[in-house]
Amino acid sequence: MIDLLWLDGTWTRPGARSAPSEALRRAVDGSRVRFAYVDYPAEFGPATGVGDLAPAESISAGMIALTMAVAQSPNLCVVGGYSQGAMAAVAFAREILPKRKDLEVLAVAALGNPHQPIHVGRAGIAGPLGTLPWPLLSVYAPGDPIADLPLGSPGRSAADLTEWMSIRSPEAGKRWAVDVVEKLAKQKAQAWWAPWRWHDIERAISDVAGYLGTKHTTDYVTGGHAKRLARMIEGVA
Repeated sequence: MIDLLWLDGTWTRPGARSAPSEALRRAVDGSRVRFAYVDYPAEFGPATGVGDLAPAESISAGMIALTMAVAQSPNLCVVGGYSQGAMAAVAFAREILPKRKDLEVLAVAALGNPHQPIHVGRAGIAGPLGTLPWPLLSVYAPGDPIADLPLGSPGRSAADLTEWMSIRSPEAGKRWAVDVVEKLAKQKAQAWWAPWRWHDIERAISDVAGYLGTKHTTDYVTGGHAKRLARMIEGVA
């Protein structure tokens, strides 16, 4: 038996979990993996509310919460998270685990990882961070503009990560994507003299427009990606 200690995404809390995280919880074999949410602020102030923690503080709090959860676990652990939670789990593995040899962690798991490593010329919107000292089990939904964006995409400059992390509803997500598409369309208009750039800009519009649908949310459920991560986690149990 191992413990899967999981940080959910921005805006989540007990009683209001994300669809990808809940799909993972249901998918793991309970006889081999004990799933447990690790609560942390999951805030992005002031976007999430007046007085809410800044993102760096929220992620730092997630790292501290993971440290305590691993220390208190009677089992070997896999730590992980979805979206902002993935950022906190990766930061925990990079910054805390190397200094805490007493913490027994087998791997780091992630869904919708903004730091998704480079894969076929693509990566997470926040950029890859290099090799972790622990195995990284990171799964992305194809076309997710947060975890699967082309490296050279103009969307990386137009798609503001801060604005993305302030999204608190599907409607707000659509507004964010529409705003980015409009910025990219303006880039194309401004580059009328450079038609060789048009294809890249049009591709970036297509990439970011994926957020108008379900590519960062329920695609992780319907596409079987949460189940795939569950099997990967069970593989280290």
